Amino acid sequence: MKQLPLEMAFPSSERRENFIVSECNALALASIDQWPDWRGNCRALNLVGPSGAGKSHLASMWRSMIQKSHLLVGLQADKALPDLAFYVLDGVASNKVWDEESLFHCFNRCVDDKGGILLLSKIPVGQMDWRLPDLRSRMRAVNVARIGSPDDGLLYALLNKHFLDRQMSAPQEMLSYIVNRMERSFASVQVIASALERDSIAKKKPLSIALARAAFESFS
Repeated sequence: MKQLPLEMAFPSSERRENFIVSECNALALASIDQWPDWRGNCRALNLVGPSGAGKSHLASMWRSMIQKSHLLVGLQADKALPDLAFYVLDGVASNKVWDEESLFHCFNRCVDDKGGILLLSKIPVGQMDWRLPDLRSRMRAVNVARIGSPDDGLLYALLNKHFLDRQMSAPQEMLSYIVNRMERSFASVQVIASALERDSIAKKKPLSIALARAAFESFS
């Protein structure tokens, strides 16, 4: 009988030594390292990049520097801000999930208490359509560090890490085969690696070029 792969969540360490540095994310890492000397009276940094680019990993590194901070995935008008003025705002966007008055209050709290804000978003917060003029001004003054498209070396390393985290042996020739044919994006790494993982378990076959070739054929 065909073995059915189980959907399991594998822990991925977000310590500094596990962050893979490349040209596309070196500025973002350097910006984190500049803490607490972020420019501006409200020490705020906007990490900008697509899903899977490592923004959450960098945020975890920053939180380890702070010791006590708050991770927020939205702000509502009827909810009080946590007392400590160190915030990670994950998935910031100009929509109903993020109340603008509360966001502005968050900035003011950081100025008054000498705190800090790390904003994670797919596009710069300064380019978003904020209705509140004071908040729009705050967002445009935020420091920005972009994470660009991954190069071949980073794609190779990310694929290899995916399999190593799951204690799977990934042949170098297979990784090179994939990198030479895949879309240059962080999202593609997760899609391809997860598909190969499932196929390897379901077919009871080791990772190989043949398995990778079959995966690409199924994508097309």
